[in-house]
Amino acid sequence: MRTAHAVAAGVLLTTGFIGATSAPVAVAAGQLTLLSQDFNLAVDGSLRFVVEFPDGLPVAGLPNATLVVTAYRAVSTRDAVADALRGDLPRSTDTVDLPLEQLARTADNSVQGFVQLESVARTPEKLQLPVAGLYPLTLEVRDGDEVVADLITFVNRLPAPNEGNTNPSDDLRVALAMRTTGEVRLDGSGEAIMDDEVIGELTHLADVLEAIEPTGIPATIGVPPAWLAALRAIGEGELADRLTAGLSRHDVLSAPRLPLDASRAADAGRQALYTEWLRDGDDIIAAAVEKPSVRTITFVASPLDQGGAALHRDLGSRLLVITSDLYDQLPNSLRQFTDTTRLLTIEVSPGVRMNATVPDRDTAVLLAETTHPALSAIVTIAELLATRQELLDDDEVPSRRGITLATPDLSLPATSTIDAIASLLAETPGLNPTTLDEIGVRTEQLTRDRDLVVIGLPATVAGSLDTRLAPVADLEVEAAAVASMLPTNDPRLAEWTRLIDELPTSALSDAQVTLIISDLQQQFLAIRESVGVPPPYKFTLTGRRTPVRIKLHNSSDTPLTVLVRMRSSKLLFPSGDQKVTLPPQSFYDVEVPIEVRSNGTFPVTLEVLTGNGDVHIAPPVTLTARVTAISGLGNLVTGALLLVVITWWARHVRKNRRRRAAQKASLNHPVRGGEEDKRAESTILPEL
Repeated sequence: MRTAHAVAAGVLLTTGFIGATSAPVAVAAGQLTLLSQDFNLAVDGSLRFVVEFPDGLPVAGLPNATLVVTAYRAVSTRDAVADALRGDLPRSTDTVDLPLEQLARTADNSVQGFVQLESVARTPEKLQLPVAGLYPLTLEVRDGDEVVADLITFVNRLPAPNEGNTNPSDDLRVALAMRTTGEVRLDGSGEAIMDDEVIGELTHLADVLEAIEPTGIPATIGVPPAWLAALRAIGEGELADRLTAGLSRHDVLSAPRLPLDASRAADAGRQALYTEWLRDGDDIIAAAVEKPSVRTITFVASPLDQGGAALHRDLGSRLLVITSDLYDQLPNSLRQFTDTTRLLTIEVSPGVRMNATVPDRDTAVLLAETTHPALSAIVTIAELLATRQELLDDDEVPSRRGITLATPDLSLPATSTIDAIASLLAETPGLNPTTLDEIGVRTEQLTRDRDLVVIGLPATVAGSLDTRLAPVADLEVEAAAVASMLPTNDPRLAEWTRLIDELPTSALSDAQVTLIISDLQQQFLAIRESVGVPPPYKFTLTGRRTPVRIKLHNSSDTPLTVLVRMRSSKLLFPSGDQKVTLPPQSFYDVEVPIEVRSNGTFPVTLEVLTGNGDVHIAPPVTLTARVTAISGLGNLVTGALLLVVITWWARHVRKNRRRRAAQKASLNHPVRGGEEDKRAESTILPEL
């Protein structure tokens, strides 16, 4: 199916491009402005329209002019719609002349036209539309033989009862998507900046929601949770109430509490951070809108890589809505030749895929148009009806296709334009306004030559969170360490946590991040420097276990908890590390018990750390210990050992002498002979 890619250009070139119904806008000489018009016409019904003449061409100055209404053959393709808008019209079917002086004036320079329709006979007073279909019309103001002003528009002649019944499966699904595009920015206190620009965009959103509310058409909307949370805090309760009422009737997309790019978060390995912020954003939206946010849809208005898409998918997203500009840059993209009534298949990673949709290109331009809402609405609906008719002519089922209506960047459409489009969409048979969730579930996939078209994603995107995250890890360690020194109710603890948590968001500029980090580091250093550590000194130990007093000073106004640690290879510290709290503005003695092992002079290292023991408050201090505790004890032990040795030796000598004397006496006994003497000698000789 072909699309009318030149529709936007055609509309801009058409001499009859129109202005707003509520606030007519002056256009160039020679162009009529369509203020309002009947579009869906019953068989043999009537057509009403209101046009405004251009400046410099007053109605009163054309007493003999005629407004000529001409109908052309019905068109059934988008290319034919585009051709008609460029002035390449099909053959005319009928014409009705309306004397200008007989037309009712709706304002000083605008008139209302009324034309009766017919379908069978042809009469001069009525305009013949013989069959149901989409008809181009021209409205020309002729003064004599000269056309002094004109425009091109369309009407949709509805089927008569005998021309066929409408089948719900023949309805083309249409979904509406929009988002705010202003950037969330934080001030020095971490609050969202709600300036006139932000309030203006949120007011615009409230106006759009109120404009489409009577139509009952659902929309999928993206709005930053940070803005919704801040509205009431700055006294914008009325605007907050309007948004609550309006958003509650639509699908509001889930979003992180502060802007955080999913691709960069995934590339930096911070999926957990993105997930945490997304939960926080869901809570904010639920509180502000009084309904849960929607995670199944993700708007993609900035580059997305494989990691970011995988993160969205893991968090529940099932349909990506990608702007045309971004889609055209993706691997395997069919670009402007893509059939946007079908779903795209996006390959997130090998074997892992997601669905995506691209907003209809031609109608996207029309939604962004701000000065001619009535004709923009008519051309938009004409495009959709032509799309539906093409599907029917190709024996396709329109209900298995879907079109996403959105501006090129998914931004908010002009209030008057979306009001006109939504109103006309709601009343046009054959078109089924629905949600993006429905589009994602019920729409066929894009194929080419019966093969599924698989669109790729880049491995990475430009930019990185590394520059933001690099100092965060060290800053978190330092903050936790200094926090362990302070009382648990110190208000600085929560403020530090908030500031560090916000560093990854794009709502803070690089300059703001640098300033925040520098300020935090200065605060941490000031608290650590409030603890005074003694300089190196010597002390003497005269007992086996002697306590040593370490004098510390707290110069701050807050009690500070520190960890005191002493180390030496020759001394023992039975109490181990000691955690102590130093009173404010005072000195404090810390008693450290020491057990000695030997006499001598030994180095001792004194360390004073933060309460959790992770960071030194000051460089380690080397003390000198002189031990004299075991001098008398050593002499006593030496003498005792010598006495034991002498006593053992004396007993051993006395025992040996007695044994030899006994052996000698046995040798002199008359009973014993020579052999006995020999055995005695062999017994005595080894002891000699």
